[in-house]
Amino acid sequence: MRTIDVLVGSSVLGLGLLAACGNTGVVSSFIDLTTEAGTTASGGDPPSFGGGPLDGSADSKGEPFVLLPENPVVTFTSGQGAETIAFKAMTAAGTSVPASFTIDRGEIGGVGLTSGIFTASGAVGGTAKVTATRNGRSATTSVVVKVKTADNGSPSGDAGAEAGGGGAGGYGGVGGEGPGGAVSAQTISILKGATVSDPGLAGLYPYDKTVWPRGILAPLLQWAPGAQGDYDAVYIHLREASFEYEGFFSKTSTPFTHHPIPQEAWRKLLASNAGEDVTVTLVFAKGGVAYGPITRTWKVASAPLKGIVYYNSYGTRLAKNYGGAMGGDGRFGAATLAIRGSSTDPALIAGGNGGSSQCRVCHSVAANGSVLITQRSGGDERKFSAYDLKTGAETTLTPEGGAANFSWPAIYPDGTMFVGDSSTASGSTTTPNGLFAIPSGASGSPSPIPTNWPSGFSGAYPSFSPDGKSLAFTMFKGAPGADAKTLGMMTFDNATKTFGALTTLHTPAAGSTALFPSFLPTNDGLVFERETRFNGRDYGGTRSDADVAPPNPKADVGTHAELWWLDLKTKPPTAVALSRLNGKEGSASYLPIGPNGHDDDTTLNYEPTVNPVPSGGYAWVVFTSRRRYGNIATINPFYSDPRFHDLTATATPKKLWVAAIDLNAPAGTDPSHPAFYLPAQELLAGNSRGYWVVDPCRSDGNACDTGDECCGGFCRPGNAGKLVCTATVPACAQEFEACTTTADCCNTKSNECINRRCAAPGPR
Repeated sequence: MRTIDVLVGSSVLGLGLLAACGNTGVVSSFIDLTTEAGTTASGGDPPSFGGGPLDGSADSKGEPFVLLPENPVVTFTSGQGAETIAFKAMTAAGTSVPASFTIDRGEIGGVGLTSGIFTASGAVGGTAKVTATRNGRSATTSVVVKVKTADNGSPSGDAGAEAGGGGAGGYGGVGGEGPGGAVSAQTISILKGATVSDPGLAGLYPYDKTVWPRGILAPLLQWAPGAQGDYDAVYIHLREASFEYEGFFSKTSTPFTHHPIPQEAWRKLLASNAGEDVTVTLVFAKGGVAYGPITRTWKVASAPLKGIVYYNSYGTRLAKNYGGAMGGDGRFGAATLAIRGSSTDPALIAGGNGGSSQCRVCHSVAANGSVLITQRSGGDERKFSAYDLKTGAETTLTPEGGAANFSWPAIYPDGTMFVGDSSTASGSTTTPNGLFAIPSGASGSPSPIPTNWPSGFSGAYPSFSPDGKSLAFTMFKGAPGADAKTLGMMTFDNATKTFGALTTLHTPAAGSTALFPSFLPTNDGLVFERETRFNGRDYGGTRSDADVAPPNPKADVGTHAELWWLDLKTKPPTAVALSRLNGKEGSASYLPIGPNGHDDDTTLNYEPTVNPVPSGGYAWVVFTSRRRYGNIATINPFYSDPRFHDLTATATPKKLWVAAIDLNAPAGTDPSHPAFYLPAQELLAGNSRGYWVVDPCRSDGNACDTGDECCGGFCRPGNAGKLVCTATVPACAQEFEACTTTADCCNTKSNECINRRCAAPGPR
């Protein structure tokens, strides 16, 4: 351990020299930092005693003091001792005086209360503020910590269950074989040396310009080998302002086509990012030659994703209620699963083993995460259940059959009622929508709520806005303009249970249908599916033209669609394709092209739902896609029925994907970013219709991370110092905590009140 101390001079000039020396960071030989702007030490003017961030405050003797060294930079390199910095409170005469020292970001490092010695933790890079306090006055400076880590072969922290270990979600929740072994020093030298191009070498996944949330599992890096056909090792290099990672790994398969980013390196990268770009470089070795590089640039949002994704799974192995599957034991399941937080595998929510009566798939979920309504049994049977998502209790809804107009309901955000009967599995709505109260207990009939719903009108796939004041749908039939392809909307007054006038929002181009509207958390825009090719089987369905075994051509083609967004602030609303989400940059596709029907995967995107809670300046949309998942899921896009395709060892591309959308984007622009595969979903199953909702709220006194998890709206330190839920209103609300207006939020320059939660209005 080396300590950077401060030599005490006897004049203001000496103090200025000390400030210059204090700026010197500890530079390791990990890489040459002299070529990076802002990473090497620099001198500066003497600190001011009259203003600015180091504004000296008079002590009891009237002597001003400052905190030195000023803005030091320290580098923490894994495998080496932690560097330290000795902060001192200094008077204008160059005298060190006693003070109390604190730091605002303990995850970056700690500082001695009386010694002023700062020690970097090595867990996170970034900038922290150090404060010296004396006689009720204070002075501050910053400390920048740059963390550098390296792996040669599989890190021990990524082994076993912590990284997934190969469960239903695949290794690390994303598939592949896990990290490779160590390589020789000679191979490392080759990988870090000069490279030559390999024609055909290309990155497949993740995509360039992806925006990642914090708290998500590490992605599986995937590539198409070039003319060499295979490689012996890979060098993974991740760089951002305050964190750098070098990983060297031997091949894990033949051909060598994918490798994970180790979870610990990924965690540090996300935690250390301050909004700057992340540069990702891959280099490959074979026969003593380095090939590449493949380079990607990513962004990291300033906050983690919140909530739970509930989704349909056809072919799940977590519940078996159908026979006739190809491969395995001949049985498979149809059920509703959930992905929670950073878990590496999904959880079974609704459905079970047995016959088709245990099927639970077509579902909707309340935005507050309190209740789920799902179709019960298989086929087109009109049987339904409601699930209390806090307790897991199931309520069988009655009546059943033709009188049960509960299909594809729009559940009110608080989970108390729903609008039902938007469309049936067969695509013919026979009864106008109704408003119903959700019952509880073992069984019960949803009570009709008197309202002024337009007589005879049917709205397909309805969706409430997060604030509950609007309802969007496809205008199915029974009203002027209801052509089963146009989006419409009505306002809703919860106090009187009345709907406003029916308004037409958007009619797509000829040959297209607008379906599955989902509001942005700002309530003034929505994302929807624009279907351009129909399977001729079910209204709004995403299946193939027929469930038959190949090589029948009907099994090879099906529904095609893109995702679009509608800005509701403009009159009339402006509809624009989410091209980057769909897989295009400009008019050109950036998605990998391959055999088996993957000639244009940009039109294989369906069924969006938007997280009601914005995070890090973005809205987050989960959607179904049949695109290739790199080289992990590459079979025909429409091979997803386990009765006609063996999915026990080969993954279907029918999966859930997530993309960031800029909040408050100008009308007529594309606010989306390239999508990423949602980790932890079952790898060997067809997954669809994700509903993104917040966690069921926790009562006061329960542990929490952020205020959106709490029924009282706030998450603050309790008596034991740990964060707990509370309804006590603080002086100002942090990000994710409850608010009524923007004035309720802390740091209103960075936060606004969006959907009754403080949130960043744009990336930061």
